[in-house]
Amino acid sequence: MLDNNLNELIAKRLSGEINKDEQKVLDDWLALSDDNQETFKLHSSIWSDMKIRRTSKNANNVFVGISAAIRKGEKTDDPQIPKRTISIPYLWRGIAAAVLVLVTTLFVFNILSAKKNPSIVQSTHVIEKSLSTGQKLKIFLPDGSTVWLNAESSISYPDRFDDKSRIVKLTGEAFFDITKNPSKPFVVKTEDLDIRVLGTKFNVRNYHNEGKTDVALESGKVMVETSEQKNKYILLPGEGISMNEESGEIAKYQVNPKTAFQWKDGVIYFNKANFDEVINRLSRWYGVEFTVENYEGEKWEYSAEFKNDNLSNILQSMGFTKEFEYEIDQNKVTIKFN
Repeated sequence: MLDNNLNELIAKRLSGEINKDEQKVLDDWLALSDDNQETFKLHSSIWSDMKIRRTSKNANNVFVGISAAIRKGEKTDDPQIPKRTISIPYLWRGIAAAVLVLVTTLFVFNILSAKKNPSIVQSTHVIEKSLSTGQKLKIFLPDGSTVWLNAESSISYPDRFDDKSRIVKLTGEAFFDITKNPSKPFVVKTEDLDIRVLGTKFNVRNYHNEGKTDVALESGKVMVETSEQKNKYILLPGEGISMNEESGEIAKYQVNPKTAFQWKDGVIYFNKANFDEVINRLSRWYGVEFTVENYEGEKWEYSAEFKNDNLSNILQSMGFTKEFEYEIDQNKVTIKFN
């Protein structure tokens, strides 16, 4: 059972009233457990589904609709509230969600009714998150969707999505787990591509120094659309698409899950990677700068997998195979080939 303070924070988050300090408290609570994250997702989804206008004038209608849902174990047939079936095993979970929605709704009614001019729509603020090398971040979007942001990446999104769509902008790499909402498509915008989904899991990689944009689909279905040519491509699970930024050439391919998705779980995976690819990946992952001595540019392939390992162990394993020594001085790494 959530206490009143958490009820209030969730209400403020859903209504766009939350400040930075309150958001930090809510984020800390979400980070405590997967159950907390699932609870917030469920409340966000139900909140998004309530298409009635949230003002004090129809507070009683909301209360009546939710009460009826608790009694019936499903959403009411009121055309203002979308119908949703709740199975018996999850009845108590649905009741808890309905109660919290009622609490948060009434709290927002109080906020809005206290304003001098409640008929004016609140302005939307853009939230921006940017990471340096060696950093990763798990983000919870306003609709309950989850984003894992990789190092040297940035994402921007509104503190409240509008009634028609959910749009975010990305530079770098991120994995998305999107809350399903057929009435509000989710769109990820990069410099060259738009990725449109309803509810799915996928990865987008868009580092400028790599000269391409990759989209890889784990589950669900996505439509990828080029920004200029307006060509559209449908991806199914296990498929990926790559666009060359210079030529605009697009190619579909079969996804290697270890390469595309497991970075968010702390896995570094190399598959016949050349020297530059290895160095760039390690530099971004650990936030270090490399100096290389006595490397003559010979053909170099490296395949290995590491999970939640430190840089020293990786370099020791790699050095034994590729015959080099290394020194680590804080964020500076020197590699010396024999």
